[in-house]
Amino acid sequence: MAERITYKTLDGVTIVGDWVVATTTIGAVILLHMMPTNRKSWSTFQATLSSRGIASLAIDLRGHGDSTSGPEDSRIDFRNFDDAEHQTYLYDVIGAFDWIRHRGFETTHIALCGASIGANMAVQMLLEEPTLAGAALLSPGSSYHGTDATADAPNLLPHQSLWVAASEGDDQDSFEAAKKIAERAVSERKELVVLKNAGHGTNMMTADAGMMERLADWLRDVLR
Repeated sequence: MAERITYKTLDGVTIVGDWVVATTTIGAVILLHMMPTNRKSWSTFQATLSSRGIASLAIDLRGHGDSTSGPEDSRIDFRNFDDAEHQTYLYDVIGAFDWIRHRGFETTHIALCGASIGANMAVQMLLEEPTLAGAALLSPGSSYHGTDATADAPNLLPHQSLWVAASEGDDQDSFEAAKKIAERAVSERKELVVLKNAGHGTNMMTADAGMMERLADWLRDVLR
C-alpha cells in the first residue's frame, strides 16, 4: 500500500507523493508523470516494482494533482505556467531525490523513470546528480516547454544506464527524439524500445501488456 508523503522544494513548493516499499529492497525509483496526469498514473507500475524488490516514489509535479501549494500558500496550476515555470519541475525531482536519500538509500541505488516531460526531467536529474544509476524514458522529447532531452543526452556519464521507449507511427516526434537520445548517449548500458501505434508516455504500458514487466526487470538489474 502507498504511503502519502509531502516535502517542500528549495523554492517553497509543497510536493505530494506516493511512497511504496518492498519486503526486501534493492533500490528505489523516482517516478515522474506526463502532462496533464498525476502520480496515480504510476500506481500499477509501483506494485510491479515492489514485486521486484524496488521501492518507488511517484510525485505530483508542481501544479498537478495535489501539488498545488506554492510559496506563502499561493495556489499554483501548471496550465498557467510559462516555459520557465515548467522547467522548475527539476526542483521537485531534486526534492524527491533528497527525500529518498534521507531514508538511507545510497545514491548509486536510485534511478528515475519519467514519461514525456517527466522523461526530460529525468535526464536533467542525471546531469544534476552524477552518481544516480540511470533512467527509463517513456516518450522523451526535444521541445517540451524549453527542455530538450536530445541535447542533454550527450552529457550523460557512461555508468548511467538508459532505457528509452517511444511509439512509431502515432507519436513520431517522441520516436525521433528517442532515437537521437539512444544514438548520442555514451551510456555503457542503453536500450531503445520501439513500439508501433502504442500512444504517448505511460499510455504505452496499456497498449503493450508486457512492457511494464520488462521495464521493471530492467530497473531491477540496473539497481543491483
